[in-house]
Amino acid sequence: MILASHSAIDSDQRQEPRSPAELKAVVQVKDEEQGAWKEFTKVATVSRNGAGFSLTRPCTVGRLVTVVLPMPTELRAYDENAELYPVMAIVQYCNEGVVDNEKAYHVGVGFIGKQVPASFKEDPTQNYRITGMSPNGLWEITETDSEFKNRQKPRHWVSIPVTISLIQREEKAILKEETFTKNVGAGGVSVTSNLDARVGDKVKFACPQLNFYAIAVVRNRKASKKESPTLHLEFVDSQFPVEKLANKLSIVHSV
Repeated sequence: MILASHSAIDSDQRQEPRSPAELKAVVQVKDEEQGAWKEFTKVATVSRNGAGFSLTRPCTVGRLVTVVLPMPTELRAYDENAELYPVMAIVQYCNEGVVDNEKAYHVGVGFIGKQVPASFKEDPTQNYRITGMSPNGLWEITETDSEFKNRQKPRHWVSIPVTISLIQREEKAILKEETFTKNVGAGGVSVTSNLDARVGDKVKFACPQLNFYAIAVVRNRKASKKESPTLHLEFVDSQFPVEKLANKLSIVHSV
């Protein structure tokens, strides 16, 4: 992997629009251990609200990074006529892997926009989480006090549009809600939800982006003063296809 400045992108111009696999980007990271660093990399997947790529160093999930790339015009939320497209992004996953027989880190980020949050200017190591999507198709975030922690069975801190349907046996009715995941794992997910679901209730879970449909049991429900409650769901006789996240993350809820 080669380190480079913005000028490295400037020298690689083409008259025809690029496909996502041909894009190159500069990723800028500020880390308390490694300090500020940047890396020139190829973009594996990209959409209006996110991208996936590989780096030679790890990024902390929940932190913000800056990505600068010659974004296709149809995917831009601003700066339609600018040569380069700078965008702040939240790290949604960072998994160790191998690229060209060398250790690398497969990183997925969600785009939040051009403006740098004031809290990031004050502290680049501030942690964040996604709270929803803005009208321009980019992610909205808020500060969080704790850093994302890996579990024994890893969960990926990523927002994917899903539908959950609460089955009410007594009333023989199904209440349906479209929402987003907060994190996902092979055995279960956490989602924001206003459904009147209780611990032990069963719901139908649908994730069309990854072609995954399952029955899940509500294992916990946490209320919040700032946002909708969080439901913790455990799948019944099904496993979420976490192996598809690296390829699908950057096109979820694409515009």
